[in-house]
Amino acid sequence: MMKRLLAMGDIHGMFDRFLEVWDAVQFRPDEDEIVFLGDYTDRGHQNAAMMKWVMAHEGEPGMVFLRGNHEAMCADGAGHAATLLEGDFMSDYHPDRALAYQLWLNNGGYETFSEIEASDDPLALHRAWQAAIRRMPLCCTKEWQGQRYFFTHGSIDPDCPLDEQEKDTLLWSRTLAEEPERYHGEAIIILGHTPVQLLGKPPVPQVLADGHVILMDTGSFLSEGRISCMDLLTHEVWQSRDSEP
Repeated sequence: MMKRLLAMGDIHGMFDRFLEVWDAVQFRPDEDEIVFLGDYTDRGHQNAAMMKWVMAHEGEPGMVFLRGNHEAMCADGAGHAATLLEGDFMSDYHPDRALAYQLWLNNGGYETFSEIEASDDPLALHRAWQAAIRRMPLCCTKEWQGQRYFFTHGSIDPDCPLDEQEKDTLLWSRTLAEEPERYHGEAIIILGHTPVQLLGKPPVPQVLADGHVILMDTGSFLSEGRISCMDLLTHEVWQSRDSEP
């Protein structure tokens, strides 16, 4: 029987901060379930360690790793990144790939790619991470005592059924973060992607819309930001200490 249903907010390469939270949570795979809401890398400075941790734990009982928009950007730029790592830039140049790669770099991917380049086997790490991203779902659903919980990184379209959501909405939208009152469904929606500080909120998970919209991104990479995990059944929260920019 499930004892805790946990949601982990955005991490963004802040591996030490993540371990603070993970150690405090004391995850029990025989009793708990946890959904990671995506954005494991970029902006922080411990991206390779976070990538390796995710890859080492994916597929373990009770653990789901969702894809975030930063994983999507990384995947879109993967072809050009591989070309650079292979040292075959001039013979295999594609403008569209290069543009996608630059978009990723400009949104925090520079730190991640630099760590991949500095690893013992850059191409192997890059390819392994791309394979992991491809296995990450865009959303998932859990149920407990008749209550449905819907997890995704970005948002949903409140005017669209949950099983008909668009990929870009799930990855990129901020609709429910900015307008939670638009949601009138019965499922509880759990989101990352939008740091609550950008909404004028303190750096703790926000429970909105009469408990039906929960925002878990507490700005891991921001000054005074944190990584947060919540037990959705009790609303108990575990957090890292304030992050440094």
